[in-house]
Amino acid sequence: MLTGIDNIVIVFTVIAVLWIGYYFSKSITDMESYYLANRSLPWSLVVGTLVASWYGGVGVVGTIGYASVFGMATWFIWSIGAHAVRFPLALWVGPRIHVRSDVTIPDVIAHAYGKTAAIVASIFLFMYCSQLGEITATGFIGEAAWGVNKVLLGIIVVVLTIALTCLGGLMGVAVTDMIFFFFMLMSVCMVFPQIYDSVGGMAGIRAATAATPSFTHPVAGMTFTKALMLVLLCINVYADPCFYQRFSASNSAKTGRRAMLTCFCLWLVFDAVTNIAGMAVHVKYPGAQPELAYVRMVLSELPVGIRAFFVIGLFGAIISTLDSYYLIGGTTLAKDIYARIFVKEELSDKKLVNLSRLGACLLGVIGLCLAFRFTLVYDAFVFLISLWMSTGFVPVLMALMYGGKKTKAAGLLSMAAGCLSFAALSLWPVTISESFGVLEPILVSLPLSFLFWVIGSKFGEDTETDKKAIRC
Repeated sequence: MLTGIDNIVIVFTVIAVLWIGYYFSKSITDMESYYLANRSLPWSLVVGTLVASWYGGVGVVGTIGYASVFGMATWFIWSIGAHAVRFPLALWVGPRIHVRSDVTIPDVIAHAYGKTAAIVASIFLFMYCSQLGEITATGFIGEAAWGVNKVLLGIIVVVLTIALTCLGGLMGVAVTDMIFFFFMLMSVCMVFPQIYDSVGGMAGIRAATAATPSFTHPVAGMTFTKALMLVLLCINVYADPCFYQRFSASNSAKTGRRAMLTCFCLWLVFDAVTNIAGMAVHVKYPGAQPELAYVRMVLSELPVGIRAFFVIGLFGAIISTLDSYYLIGGTTLAKDIYARIFVKEELSDKKLVNLSRLGACLLGVIGLCLAFRFTLVYDAFVFLISLWMSTGFVPVLMALMYGGKKTKAAGLLSMAAGCLSFAALSLWPVTISESFGVLEPILVSLPLSFLFWVIGSKFGEDTETDKKAIRC
């Protein structure tokens, strides 16, 4: 539990972060400055906001939870796989995709498949931006640090996130992300040596889990279907608007590329730390809720005052991810849902910004209503990312990377097949065998989405007259 000194440090940090958001609110004059920070982010801010946005509560607390359950396989399958697929994104894809303030991911869908497909994709993208796993993580941290109700703390964190998003736009988000990035790395890595020594290092972990050798095996700790699902989820980054937004907001394509490559080193090392910490939790607190046990274990190891920085680092990781996606989700609601359905004339920048802020508030409400229905942080994350990938991944990727024929039927059939098959297998799960486990819905929905995209592309006229419209 935190002391009064710890709480004072946290309160002062919250005030400072809110002041930063207010300071940058003065520079917001139009949608370009709100959504892309006038394309002025330097290398340091791009690195900080990419790392902080990627991890969040899912990347830190969620990874620890999965590592506690699945062991070493979490790092070898999920961590290495997730980062390996980003090399093409950093070197070739990201710098080529020009997502302007007036070109969002749904705009790409509209260009390739028409208005109806864009609206459908926008709705699912908006849901994806709610980032349920981050709010789920707040509950575990708050329960361990203060013993407070999960929902109450979730409300506080969401309100703070919305304030940062609405006030500072992307520049405010990027600067606070950089601060949270520092606290997150410092606090998690600072306590790691104590945790590692307390279980006797990897030798101690292997000895304690000798009855289940698969726990320390590189891949044997997961069922085949679970591992295959995580490998597929790794490629979602190619349909994630957050990464493209950061590339576009960089002061040059070279800056975005260098920042992404820098992040690889940080990601791999930090993932190793969180995975081993999760395995240590499994050894020290068998049968306990791993996310909750980890936070309590760390707080018991750290001295007064330093504990506050650990909690700030964890909540900072959560807020840095939430504010990034709330910014994108709010813009999606304003520009890609409301404007496409209800508005015939182009909206003014002022109205777009205000509607985007309203969208951020709505995302917070949705997240609070759904987030605490999941047992593990990663369960919430996997559900949301699987739903978005099943529906939008194939149409987005084909629109961005394929230069051939695209039709309205291709986009709509692909989204319908992916979404319906995901919903059916989620409601009525299928168990293959004890070794293979339950059939993960995305293993069926993603191939079906691609199959129906191919079928749909045979019907109708090509909707793209300029196939290089979104490339620079």
